[in-house]
Amino acid sequence: MTHFDRLAKAAFGLAALAALAACGGSEEPTAEMRPASEAESACLRDVATAAGTTDIALISSEPTETGTMVKVRVGEDRTHWDCVAYADGTTGEIMAEPHMTEG
Repeated sequence: MTHFDRLAKAAFGLAALAALAACGGSEEPTAEMRPASEAESACLRDVATAAGTTDIALISSEPTETGTMVKVRVGEDRTHWDCVAYADGTTGEIMAEPHMTEG
């Protein structure tokens, strides 16, 4: 094996390692892959009560100026519900999104 061949293999190995490093590890886990935050838990609890079912799943959440907007999937028809969780542990604006279901 020539010196050039060894350099080419080393360069290929470094490129492969860089590609693997770029493939993962830095993404945020999805809502379904991590434990629910306090805000998410409060909304899950209160949406379940409002919907009259425990068949619920967290879709997403994001901070807003007033609290945390939480999106929840409810029931067999997988209707989307919204909820806002506030810093004091209360929730509000709990409602089903019209015509928002997953097939």
